[in-house]
Formats: sequence, C-alpha cells, structure tokens
Amino acid sequence: MPYCDKCRVEVPGDRRRCPLCQGQLPPGGDPQAEVFPVVPTVYRQHHLAIRIFIFLSIAAGVICVACNFLFTPHRWWSVLVLAGIGCMWVSVSSAVRRRHNLPKNILWQVFWLSMISLLWDFLTRWRGWSVTYAIPGFCVIAMLCLLLLARILHMKSEDFLVYMILDGLFGIIPLAFILFGWAKVSYPSVICIVASVLSFTALFSFAGRKTQAELQKRLHM
Repeated sequence: MPYCDKCRVEVPGDRRRCPLCQGQLPPGGDPQAEVFPVVPTVYRQHHLAIRIFIFLSIAAGVICVACNFLFTPHRWWSVLVLAGIGCMWVSVSSAVRRRHNLPKNILWQVFWLSMISLLWDFLTRWRGWSVTYAIPGFCVIAMLCLLLLARILHMKSEDFLVYMILDGLFGIIPLAFILFGWAKVSYPSVICIVASVLSFTALFSFAGRKTQAELQKRLHM
C-alpha cells in the first residue's frame, strides 16, 4: 500500500497522487483495494466501435460533399446527407444516454424523431408528410411499445405511468394539425387522437388510484 511521507498516511488502491496533498506516491498500489473503483462508461466499453462509427460518418459526409461539388454543383443534395448524418447521431446519442430507462428512452425518441421529421419536411420544400403521417405514427407506435414493455418486462406502474401520460398528451397534438388544416390526410391524426383518448381512459379506469398517486408524487401536489 503506497505511503505518503508528507501526510504520514497509507493510501489504499492504485492511486498515483495522495488525495490529501496531491503529492506523488510511490508505485506498488493494489487496484483491487480501490475504495471507489472506476466504472467504465458505454463510451469506454465500446470506444473502438464508436470511433469507427464517427470515422465512417465523417467519411461519408466528406465524400458526398466532394461528389456533389464535382458532378452536380447545381443541386446541393449533400446538405440533406449531412443533415441525415447529424439527425442520426442525435437519435443514437439520446438512445445511448437513456438506455437504462426504456420508457423514458421511447418518449425522447418520439420527441427527437418528430423534430427530425419536421426538419426534413422543411428541407425538402414542405410537403406536409411530417404532420400528416410521421408524428401521429410515432405517437401511436410509442404507446404500443410502452404497453408491450410493461407486459413483457412486468414493469411496476410507477415506472411507466407518467411516460404513458406524457405520450398520450403528445398524441393529442395532431388535433391542431386537423384544426389548422396542416394534415393533408386526416385519418392518421384521428387514429392517434383516438388512441390517446383510449389510453387516458384505460389508465384512469383500471389504474386510477395509482395514476393519481404517481402524478401527486411527481408533481409534488
């Protein structure tokens, strides 16, 4: 066990400096005796794969920009490729950060995918497919995924009720698309709204007390 001559204490673990005076410690520490062991993050565990993924993304972007400049300079389609790569990284990073909380991960994926679809619709001269099909579809799929996860993983009610409510609130947003005439086809938005209403009805009918208690706990009511 390394000994600090200045502080006159033995330092457990495999430290290079004394935690009290920051002085240099002699070698010979025991990594097994470390009080607070280093917990590897997902980036350290898969650093090679992440670096390869980053390299391939940058290489694809550079090659597309070069090909665009050389062969089709009158149409800058490479901007869409770069935007797609950026959107992919936003979605992947959000999924990795919240990988231990699947309901929260699903909810954030709905948010980011909705924002990405709006961005892509805007970049491709706005045809309305994002508000007509994409956003209502994301909300409905998220509700189904939350229900399946709750059944398959036997999740406790407090682990998914709040996220189910938030996703149901997202699912009512397509009502604005219909009222303002943004949705060119109404049935995807109608299906999403109906699914949200049925979701709220089921929550308060079959788990009303748990839902109310969870809301009071989360909102400090």
